[in-house]
Amino acid sequence: MLKKIVWCLKEECADNLRGMLPLPKEGMLYLSDNAEILAFIQSQGCYTVAVYHEGVSGILSGTQYAVEGTEEVEWEYLQKVYRRFAGKPWDITQTDRCTIREMSVADVDDLYELYDSPLVTRYMEGLCTKKEQEIQYIQDYIKNVYEYYDFGIWLIHRKEDGQLIGRAGFYYRPGFEEVELGFLIGQPYWRRGYAYEVCSHLMEMGKSIYEFDKVQAVVKKENLDSVYLLKKLGFHFEEEIVLEGEECHRYLA
Repeated sequence: MLKKIVWCLKEECADNLRGMLPLPKEGMLYLSDNAEILAFIQSQGCYTVAVYHEGVSGILSGTQYAVEGTEEVEWEYLQKVYRRFAGKPWDITQTDRCTIREMSVADVDDLYELYDSPLVTRYMEGLCTKKEQEIQYIQDYIKNVYEYYDFGIWLIHRKEDGQLIGRAGFYYRPGFEEVELGFLIGQPYWRRGYAYEVCSHLMEMGKSIYEFDKVQAVVKKENLDSVYLLKKLGFHFEEEIVLEGEECHRYLA
């Protein structure tokens, strides 16, 4: 968790920082409007955020996060930036019974347990055969999806005991313009209303926060449980399509 931010907005800060060596890293985030200071802090293995204002000309390269101005910097945003640097998943939202957050490498064993039932993978792709491949996939997903879009497929945990019970979220399917809703609930947790509870909440977020104009869902035509859920969520049938040789139905909401 982020505990403190350090503002380094003057050139003389570089000398002050050198006098603090080694720079504290745990729970710290350093903000600067000076490229040399940012580079120095990064060389010490610490996390930096660039600060842009009227006095800054050009691009402050070397750090992937930035804020504009020195006033009203949102602590929640900086907390998320710190968690991204530190490899800690973001908490996304919560419903009455569930919490929804990003996945991390630490979740890999729980994911294999979630996918253990053949009923779960009857209508969707399973995990990688080797755990090392799935770990690499998660690492790439965090960098290429979460960091790029600020959304993706998230994990669903039950509040009462912290148990991983499913996955849900949004993603882009190649060849389609609309973002897609994806969802999976582990077989032991079926028929308890979790899918509707989570997906209805995420659809509200998709419209109000992410401002999705349309959301699609693609299911195999024989997957009647998912079709029922989509209709309950307000989706309507759009067309029949073929994906990888499988007949599927595309829905829109």
